[in-house]
Amino acid sequence: MSIEFLSAFGLGALVTAIFQAFFNLYQNKKALSFQEKKEAYVGLLQAYHEAAVENSEKAAKHFAYWQMRCELISNAKVRKAIQDIVDTNEDKLKRYDAHERLKQALRKDLGISL
Repeated sequence: MSIEFLSAFGLGALVTAIFQAFFNLYQNKKALSFQEKKEAYVGLLQAYHEAAVENSEKAAKHFAYWQMRCELISNAKVRKAIQDIVDTNEDKLKRYDAHERLKQALRKDLGISL
């Protein structure tokens, strides 16, 4: 870079442009991460509903597929909450608690806690 270039555009403008580029990159990455998580979590919940209603091998495999997708992108609390859903299949009281933990973990991971 020459001194003329810095003088023509100003050092402040150059720093601002660099900062904006990094900020835009960060925002795009954050938006993509949210979209990927939202898609995986909605797919998981739909598959969970399907497995509960149909109680078939096909529905169970569909749920397992979405569980795997969620394991790739979610944090440890979400993964644990999903596993708790699987582990409490026979116990209605524990299942209710597992539902609450899953909802809380998904909200927190998506940044939409109420």
